[in-house]
Amino acid sequence: MTVRTCPLSGEIFEISKREQEFLERIAPEFDGKRFEIPLPTLSPDERTRRRVLHRNEQHLYRNKSAFSGKQLISVYSPDVAAPIVSRSEWFSDVWDAQQFGRDFDFSRDFFEQFGEMQRVVPRAATVTFNNENSEYTTGTGYCKNCYMINSSENCEDCLYSKLLQKCRDTVDSSYCYDSELLYECFNVRNCYDCKWVYHSQQATECWFCDDVRGCSNCFLCTNLVNQSYCFLNEQLSKEDYHRKVEAFTHSYPKLMEALECFSQLRAGRWFKYAEIVNCESCTGDFLRNSKNCEACYDVVDSEDCLNLQVGVKCRDLIDCSNMYLDPELSYQVLGTIGTNNVHFCLYVFNSSDLWYCEQCFGCRDCFGCIGLRNKQYCIFNREYSRDDYEREVAKIVEHMQQTGEWGQFFPVELSPFSYNKSLAQEYFPLSKEQAEGRSYRWEDAKPQDYQKVETIVPGVIEQTPDSICRETLACVESGKNYRIQASELAFHRRMNLPLSPYCPEVRYQRRVGIRRPRKIYDRVCDECGTALKSVFPEESEEKILCETHYLEKVS
Repeated sequence: MTVRTCPLSGEIFEISKREQEFLERIAPEFDGKRFEIPLPTLSPDERTRRRVLHRNEQHLYRNKSAFSGKQLISVYSPDVAAPIVSRSEWFSDVWDAQQFGRDFDFSRDFFEQFGEMQRVVPRAATVTFNNENSEYTTGTGYCKNCYMINSSENCEDCLYSKLLQKCRDTVDSSYCYDSELLYECFNVRNCYDCKWVYHSQQATECWFCDDVRGCSNCFLCTNLVNQSYCFLNEQLSKEDYHRKVEAFTHSYPKLMEALECFSQLRAGRWFKYAEIVNCESCTGDFLRNSKNCEACYDVVDSEDCLNLQVGVKCRDLIDCSNMYLDPELSYQVLGTIGTNNVHFCLYVFNSSDLWYCEQCFGCRDCFGCIGLRNKQYCIFNREYSRDDYEREVAKIVEHMQQTGEWGQFFPVELSPFSYNKSLAQEYFPLSKEQAEGRSYRWEDAKPQDYQKVETIVPGVIEQTPDSICRETLACVESGKNYRIQASELAFHRRMNLPLSPYCPEVRYQRRVGIRRPRKIYDRVCDECGTALKSVFPEESEEKILCETHYLEKVS
């Protein structure tokens, strides 16, 4: 085991034998020479921060296609230097990324030259696959009639949500699976007609519930299994239950009273040390059906991973984020589908044996390329014979070793996103002053988005006219202007829920606050003293249990 001090945070961190063996395993051979991957210089958190600073999930901009001049919706601000085009244009035959190919200049740094190519190779405005009427989304596939959702697949009629899988009619929710008619829900599975329900599964017609399973018609309840008509965990008759619930559910002020009570109720419930289900030798949070995954979060059906955030069916990954559908053997990568042996890459799909590449599809054996499709043996978008490719890559890696770039992820200067518009702000929030003190870019709010308005959101849905969809509203917390979508109003009427006086961004940030930090602490079970690797720090006031005692308390 090696111990180092992070030059950015000052944190002392360990590099385990497992990590060192992995780096030895992936060390490439070019032109008969083996190139060792140096041990990381940054702490795991700082490596994650640098990686996710290259991802924007929440902020969409109006932009103009560099090809057709047509208006389009993009994750890239109009200030980004690179040409932005629609997804259909990007995949068309009207252009070829090889036209931007160039020779490597051995008198200059690798990242400097890569950044120059980033500024001229066209980028797809959003990352989407086979959607219908879902223009205002990114990181989505097979979605229909969705608006402002991200990182989601197979969804319909969903709005303002993150990481949904097979959901319908879901609004203002995150991390939801196989569910329908959800509002303000977080981390639920197989739920129906639920509002403000967290960390639950197979719940029906529940309000303000946390950690319930197989329950129906429950209100302000926690740690329940297979119960119905419960209010504050007390069993009631059907009639008494509905009488109590009626007093809270029709006006916004009353709902906020219930939400405040819910917050207090949640703090006193029993918590399992982490949400790890059907796993073997795993640490982290929100893990399911996985094995030998250490310091991993939001990961399912995966094996032998370390420091992975958001992964599906992953194998042998270290320091990766947002990896989907059978990625295998990767180090320091962000955003892939179906890849093998790719390292230090951004958004590469169905590809193998790539190093330092971005937005490549169906490629093999490429180094330092951007925007290629179905290519092999390319360096800086220029194609070579196999032997010439090997020789040139070996020379470039030797050059990167001399400059100190080999084994480093893309620097923050190469991210097209400002810090506060990237996923880094969600994982590691900073103020403007803190961000700029670290030399991160910051996108200031636009004064025109904060105009004073007279319209007030009605506190009951029955008093909300159709005309509100034509009004500009101002968030009661941030002051930011926002508008109500017609589909949003229809959903609230169907659910008999008043509209929120808070803008979507504030509502999202409140949901972010629900989840626990991606950090592991040494802790003991509050019942038996068993040592645990928990996502709850020792000084936290929550009542933390090991698996055995959690099942005894909540069953």
